Amino acid sequence: MLLLAAAFLVAFVLLLYMVSPLISPKPLALPGAHVVVTGGSSGIGKCIAIECYKQGAFITLVARNEDKLLQAKKEIEKHSINDKQVVLCISVDVSQDYSQVENVIKQAQEKLGPVDMLVNCAGMSLSGKFEDLEVSTFERLMSVNYLGSVYPSRAVITTMKERRVGRIVFVSSQAGQLGLFGFTAYSSSKFAIRGLAEALQMEVKPYNVYVTVAYPPDTDTPGFAEENKTKPLETRLISETVSVCKPEQVAKQIVKDAIQGNFNSSIGSDGYMLSSLTCGMAPVTSITEGLQQSRFRTSLGKSEGLMAPGSNQLGQVVAPPVTQDAGPPSRGPHSTHPRPGAPERHHCSTLVFLNCRPTWHGNPQWLPSTTEVVTMGLFRTIALFYLGSFDSIVRRCMMQRAKSEVADKTA
Repeated sequence: MLLLAAAFLVAFVLLLYMVSPLISPKPLALPGAHVVVTGGSSGIGKCIAIECYKQGAFITLVARNEDKLLQAKKEIEKHSINDKQVVLCISVDVSQDYSQVENVIKQAQEKLGPVDMLVNCAGMSLSGKFEDLEVSTFERLMSVNYLGSVYPSRAVITTMKERRVGRIVFVSSQAGQLGLFGFTAYSSSKFAIRGLAEALQMEVKPYNVYVTVAYPPDTDTPGFAEENKTKPLETRLISETVSVCKPEQVAKQIVKDAIQGNFNSSIGSDGYMLSSLTCGMAPVTSITEGLQQSRFRTSLGKSEGLMAPGSNQLGQVVAPPVTQDAGPPSRGPHSTHPRPGAPERHHCSTLVFLNCRPTWHGNPQWLPSTTEVVTMGLFRTIALFYLGSFDSIVRRCMMQRAKSEVADKTA
């Protein structure tokens, strides 16, 4: 009986793999495409513009600072692959007035044609303890990080649906997958982007428009350098447990995922694990992607390191508490003991954003069991079919609406 069940499962998985390419979106061709990048005057946004320009796209840069825009334009134009390519610069605050944003998008489309890809990269970060942050900080971050993505997306979506082609990219953050100390204002504004993206994807998928949410880690950008000036000690120490990524690396992955129409875009193995663990019922562009997430969760449950005493929730080794008779601590280059007077710090080998809490020796009771993690993977697989049924409902309603419109015209 077990062999029969196993054979059925293997056959089912192989069938899904065979069907998967049929439901994946057709890659977007960047040569000659019109790509709009908000926040494109520096950092990840500028690198995304360069990456698209290298592949033959026409670029519209949108940002507030005109001087930085012109400087970015000159840098991007060095990477042209033909004489026809154009870089258009428009200065506007995408978070303040929707009518202004709408007019800017119209101007760009009149000069360079309909928008094929929109990259929402405008954003900012302010950190601090919840009670120390002004209420205006929450309002400002929600305005810039959330509404600054809503307005441009709203301005391009109608044309994309009419043309039945398009990509919309939201640049979130790993702090938009897991809340962290000091990021009560920032994380909430980035979490909001995911909710927007999931709902929007369900609306536009029948029109061959696909949404991508990127979750970059700490990246070496001017915005990150500015953010570090005001970070609380705890937030800074958490961030320092992993290396900082290069914006070029992040941009290349985001562009690749957007072209393919992938909903999630993560950077590196750490980012992939984090996305798999926090995917919930997020959309997938292929059954293969969903199965990979399910298998990853299942494999975590089978890992001996996950349950190891002295490890945290993901099997990362955490130093045991130092007792009074432990002797003089070692302070070599890989020592887990702090310097005298230094704050306590737990080093994680991977995934700074994944609950770096210590589990003391002999007390791992709160860690999830293998059964629980396998169940998580099973639920993710079941969620794929729920998402498929939701998509079917949207398509049926769209077809009924189209029939009604035809009937009204002929009546």
